[in-house]
Amino acid sequence: DDEIRALRIEKMSLESEVFAIQKDVEMSNREYENLEKDYKELEGSQSQNSEAQIQLEVLTTEHTAMTAQLNATCADLEEIKTRAKADLDAKEEQWKNREKELLFEMSVLKSRAGKSADDDYLDMENGDDVDDPAVLKARIEERDRRIGELEEQLLNGEQLRRALHN
Repeated sequence: DDEIRALRIEKMSLESEVFAIQKDVEMSNREYENLEKDYKELEGSQSQNSEAQIQLEVLTTEHTAMTAQLNATCADLEEIKTRAKADLDAKEEQWKNREKELLFEMSVLKSRAGKSADDDYLDMENGDDVDDPAVLKARIEERDRRIGELEEQLLNGEQLRRALHN
């Protein structure tokens, strides 16, 4: 009887150990399934990460190319702008010179308006414009205009200097 009791106790002990081990195996299986699920999610996320990185590299390359293209366009436009400014300055200088010539000619013509046509013809034949009072008067007017322009430039320069000084 004691032996049967001892065997029953041992059997119950073994059954409880088997039950505990079965529970441990079930828990290990659940943990394994959870780990496998997490691993698959991690793999999927790494795949997405890899695709995103490839897209980022492609976009970076495109951005670099676009930036280079924009810089080249800016340089071209700056060159065109510089050439256009130089052309404009040259044309403006020609226009100013022509304007001065015309003003001088107008002044000479105004001064000669009182002379007779014969005197004009004789002056042109002799080429004696150096002592012609009309030419001299026109030169004086041109000089006075130039002095006025220079005084205006001097005044503008002085105002600029004061503005920069303050």
